[in-house]
Amino acid sequence: MNKVIVTLVGKDHTGIIASVCSYFAENDINILDIKQTTVQEYINMMMIVDLEKCTMQFSEIVSGLDAVGKKVGCVIKAQHEEIFDMMHRI
Repeated sequence: MNKVIVTLVGKDHTGIIASVCSYFAENDINILDIKQTTVQEYINMMMIVDLEKCTMQFSEIVSGLDAVGKKVGCVIKAQHEEIFDMMHRI
C-alpha cells in the first residue's frame, strides 16, 4: 500500500468534497479514511489515501490537487505517510 496524507483547509462552501473526491476517483486514488471539521465558515479536512492503483507520479498528483484547491478556493497539501510520521514524531 502506498499511503499519502492529504489535508485541505479553506472557507466552506458547497462542492469542495465533491471536487476532491471526483479528482481521486478519476485517478484511481482510494480514500482509506477521512475526517472533516467545520468551524463557523471554515473547513479542515484530513484524508488518508492509497495511491497503489494510481499511475501518475506523486508530483503530478500534488499539482492536480493544487489545481483542485484553486478551483474550490482551498489549500490542499499531500505528503507521503512516512514523511508525515517523521515530521510529527515526538
